Amino acid sequence: MMNNDKNSNSYKQEMNLNMYMDAVHDTDNTELILLREKTRYTDGANRIIQKVQNEFLKKRREVEIDQALANKDKKRFMELTSENWKDAL
Repeated sequence: MMNNDKNSNSYKQEMNLNMYMDAVHDTDNTELILLREKTRYTDGANRIIQKVQNEFLKKRREVEIDQALANKDKKRFMELTSENWKDAL
């Protein structure tokens, strides 16, 4: 039986380590990220991105509701306070 030094798990770890090291050594890795065909995020990063997006939408919703109230725009107010308020933004 042949002994293979490269199992699939060690390859993935090396690939992730190389991606990390590239990001650490390059102070502005924007170009690197933009040139990649795919960007992989960890589950933690995805949760953070989702949280930030939701916070942004909620703050924008509050501003839009205040504006609708100031303009006495009942239709816009109703859209923003409905269950599908994200569609109104």
